[in-house]
Amino acid sequence: MKSRMKTLAVCAAMALAGSQPACAQLGDILKKAKQGIEAVDKVVGQFTGQEAAEGREVPVASGGTMINPLASVMDVELVGAYGRSTSENYGTVYLVFKIKMLANKASVGLGGAVDNVKSMAVDQDGNQYLTGTDGQFRKPLTEGVAVKVALDDADAHYRDVPRSVRQMQVIKVGAFIDPQSKGMITFKNVPVVWDAEPQ
Repeated sequence: MKSRMKTLAVCAAMALAGSQPACAQLGDILKKAKQGIEAVDKVVGQFTGQEAAEGREVPVASGGTMINPLASVMDVELVGAYGRSTSENYGTVYLVFKIKMLANKASVGLGGAVDNVKSMAVDQDGNQYLTGTDGQFRKPLTEGVAVKVALDDADAHYRDVPRSVRQMQVIKVGAFIDPQSKGMITFKNVPVVWDAEPQ
């Protein structure tokens, strides 16, 4: 009987000793899973409108990133930056967007200046390009529907851009819906496509 009790005690001690590493391994697995979930939540959170409204950069499908201070009232997707040759070595660059109005508004003014900040582009070498006016170009929109908008008015183009420019480090575009909803939409590291039609 005593030997049986000793055997049971030894078996119980071994079982407990064996289960501690298993518990520790399970704890490590759960800790790693929690860290993975938190990392995914952080990445997914970067792409919500609220995050963008707080001045966070979100990726752009055509390349680069965007900061949209009007994300709570207007979704903006950059279709692309397109160069149009005006001579053998130079051209102009204009932007094409898909914009979905989230607010009950029928249009947005794009380009120009907002609060004395001018619309501008800066290429990979630090050269700055301006548009032909500080005025806004009013574009009609429909609430809840993504509308393709070409900022292709002659004075909305960034002028005298060398055709060797393949990327803009920064593009700032004024957006004015109403006095309460205005700001500069900023794009970074945007590829420039020369002499092609927007898709």
